[in-house]
Amino acid sequence: MKERLQFLLIYFCFWVIYFLSARVIFLSYHIEDTKLLTLETVWGIFWNGIRMDFSMSGYLSVIPFLFVCISNFIKKSRLENWIFSYTFVAVFFITLIVVIDLQVFNTWGYRLDATPMHYLKSPKEAWASVSSSPLFQLFLSFIILLIIASYIVYRIITRNIDNWNYIENLPFIPISIICLFALIIPIRGSLGISPMNQSTVYFSTNNFANISAINAPWNFMSSIVNGTYDKVNPFTYLPKESLTEKIKELYSTSNSTQKVLRTDLKKPNVIFIIWESFTKKATEKLIDSQEVTPKFNALKSEGIYFSNIYASGDRTDKGLPAILSGYPAQPTASIITEPNKSAKLPVLSKDFGNNGYSTAFYYGGETEFANIKSYLYEADFQRIISKQDFDPKDWNSKWGAQDGAVYKRFLQDHAKLNQPFFSTLLTLSSHEPFEVPIETKFTGNDDEAKFMNSMYYADQSLGEFIAEAKKQSWWENTLIVIIADHGHRLPETGKKVDDFKVPMLWLGGALSKKGIEVSNVYSQIDLASTVLRQINLNAYAYNWSKNIFDPKTKPWAFFAFNNGFGFVNQSKNIVYDNIGQKVIQQSGSITSRDQDFGKALMQRMFQDYLDK
Repeated sequence: MKERLQFLLIYFCFWVIYFLSARVIFLSYHIEDTKLLTLETVWGIFWNGIRMDFSMSGYLSVIPFLFVCISNFIKKSRLENWIFSYTFVAVFFITLIVVIDLQVFNTWGYRLDATPMHYLKSPKEAWASVSSSPLFQLFLSFIILLIIASYIVYRIITRNIDNWNYIENLPFIPISIICLFALIIPIRGSLGISPMNQSTVYFSTNNFANISAINAPWNFMSSIVNGTYDKVNPFTYLPKESLTEKIKELYSTSNSTQKVLRTDLKKPNVIFIIWESFTKKATEKLIDSQEVTPKFNALKSEGIYFSNIYASGDRTDKGLPAILSGYPAQPTASIITEPNKSAKLPVLSKDFGNNGYSTAFYYGGETEFANIKSYLYEADFQRIISKQDFDPKDWNSKWGAQDGAVYKRFLQDHAKLNQPFFSTLLTLSSHEPFEVPIETKFTGNDDEAKFMNSMYYADQSLGEFIAEAKKQSWWENTLIVIIADHGHRLPETGKKVDDFKVPMLWLGGALSKKGIEVSNVYSQIDLASTVLRQINLNAYAYNWSKNIFDPKTKPWAFFAFNNGFGFVNQSKNIVYDNIGQKVIQQSGSITSRDQDFGKALMQRMFQDYLDK
């Protein structure tokens, strides 16, 4: 019996050591972030994270422990095969998760969860998103880890089980069953009321340290199991009375608006240009004294420039409903991937279409990606132009038609289009893997250099489009809004709020005021209500969207990221992590009142999503 119990302990310890090794690999892969940690903090990562390692090890040990319980009734060779086969499959998938997680954090800033599963319905586009990653190095790491772990497992099994002899069922079976049920303790993390969760391993004010303490396979499995919410809001912070009071205070209004469009235009044309990953950081970036976005920067003086706009979310599938429906992004979900919910959203194309406008949506990529197509059809766009409508010679190797080709098609179609029209153009050239059809402007082969080169090309394409648009008959009757679908982590500043800060620029002959900068803080979701009010259309359905030009509108913005949120006003901002239940970054003198505003928005917005 001693040999069997010893095997159970060794098997459990194998997984614990495996996960400790995986954490070393994670910290090494992100060495630049790790260098900023103190030795005490690094120790804290392992000391606190091992609880989650124990939990995942417990889950993975249940089946082998069960096999050992009935080992008296199974041939030794068959038992070895069963345990090894199970463990090899487990090692394969766990190692795959560990390796993928390394790059997921690099790209999105959080540990691997079920989010990428949403994109598997569009494998080509999913591949395009990851193809700029160091795939060979990651694949090689996966193979090496798989071989080493499998060899160790083989040695553990053959060295131990080969020595087993038949023993009496009593007391072995009851004792082995007790060992099996004892796994509940590491699985739950304690004998207390609260089971294991991510906040169990959070211990530091440094968010990278907290994230590093998480066990990636545990986090991934947990997000799959708990990925849907049955009308239970996980972001419940405030009682209803306080919640209503805070929301009401944030959404003060006079129901009037300052007009910035020409009053002689009853139905101006409206064009939305949604620029992929258009972070404000790029507009301020100089490389060898050269601007990354010189065309856009020059255009600021020709219209109304909004210098303090924040994206609602961090992906295109969150940016589209934020812009077109004035609907805030969700931290752990995306409403556009759920047609039964997104179909209930108000959407600008319907409002314009119902008021005599022709409507169109232009995108050089696949609209099936992230379920965008269903949202566009529900939005009643009369024409949807996508990848298949462009000549393959204009495609890049991954996503679809480059920005220049999409702008060209847009101009050709609108030269003969009846007015008024509402048209939206979503760009893609500045998406990973940052391929552009021109000679690169900035030297370097790292991600930041590639991203800046794609921004430069996107900027050149935009500048050429605006120059041609000014020659069109519809220019004098048109408002053009340039805004990002979301920001970007590059170039890195160490401040999460900077990753959500995006520019917005209004151009066109329909403007009555030009050369103006609006420096107040507003959100991407405020665009819908603001535009509708300017052309005297009803905006009451867009209850999350504020009218920027209402004199009583309060300047603030809110954004959501994976299990957290940010709240920004004129003088301060906070970034709050829901797992650790703490502010992880802040600027200015933050009070509990400021936190409550952000919490109230997170709670009410997510409840609204659940209730759709």
